[in-house]
Amino acid sequence: MATYSIKELSLLSGIKAHTIRIWEKRYNMFSPQRTDTNIRRYSDEDLRLALNIVLLQNMGYKISRIARLNSEEVSSLVSKGKQYATPPPVPESLFLHAINLEKDRFATKIQETIDDKGLEWAFENMIVPFQKRMGLLWQAGTIAPAQEHFSSNILREVLITSSLQLKPSRLRKEKMLFFLPEGELHELGLLYYNYIARKEGVNTIYLGQNVPIDDVVGVASKQNVTHLFTSLTLVQPMEVIKNLLNKLKTELNSIPIFATGHTIELYAN
Repeated sequence: MATYSIKELSLLSGIKAHTIRIWEKRYNMFSPQRTDTNIRRYSDEDLRLALNIVLLQNMGYKISRIARLNSEEVSSLVSKGKQYATPPPVPESLFLHAINLEKDRFATKIQETIDDKGLEWAFENMIVPFQKRMGLLWQAGTIAPAQEHFSSNILREVLITSSLQLKPSRLRKEKMLFFLPEGELHELGLLYYNYIARKEGVNTIYLGQNVPIDDVVGVASKQNVTHLFTSLTLVQPMEVIKNLLNKLKTELNSIPIFATGHTIELYAN
C-alpha cells in the first residue's frame, strides 16, 4: 500500500495542505500515520477520501456535511451524484489511472471526452491541465518519470491517430514543416498544432522531436516548404534562441516561422 506526504496528498487531490490540516483537526477527516520524526503519512484510503471530497464539493456539498459521513456514505453519495453533476474538465480518476499505469482506463477516459467535446476542447481544457499537474507531481517526486512517460505516450498516440483520421473538405497550397530542435523532447503541443493545420487543409510534414537544424533546412528546401512551426520549452539564453531562428531565416529565404512554447512565452513577457 502506498503512502503519501501531506504535500503529495495536496498535489494529487488539489486540496491545499493548510486546508487538509484544518479538516484533520476540526473534523477528524483523515487518519495519517506518524513517522518516528512525527511526519504525517497518508494512505490510499485517505487519498480516495480526499478525491471524493473534491467531487462532492464540486456538486455543492459543504465540508461540514461531508464530515458527518463515513467513507462508505461518502462513496455512495459520490456515485449517486455523478449522474447529476457537471464533471470537472480533468477527472481525478485520470490521475489515478496514469499513476497506476491503467492504459485501457486512461485511454478510454480521454477518448470519451474527445467523442463528447471534440479533440480541441479536450486538449485545451483537459490534456493541457492534466500535463501541467503531472509535471508538478513529477517535480515533487510523487510520481516516477515512467508514470509521466506512460501517460504522455498514450496522449501522443491519440493525437497521431486523430491527425491521420482527418479528411479535410478542402486542401490549401501551404506546406508547413513541424519540428522540435535538438534537445527538445516534449512534442504533445507540436502534435496538436499539426492536427489543427491538417484539419484546416494544410499539407504538413511532421519531423517530430530532437531534429538537427541542418536537417530541417535540408527537408524544407527539397520539399518547397512555405512555413515552419516549432515549439521551445527548454530555458536557454535569448542569444541561443535568436541564433537558431536567424539561421533558419537566412538559409530558407525568410519563410515564415511560427514558434510557441514555454521559452517563447518567457521571453515575450
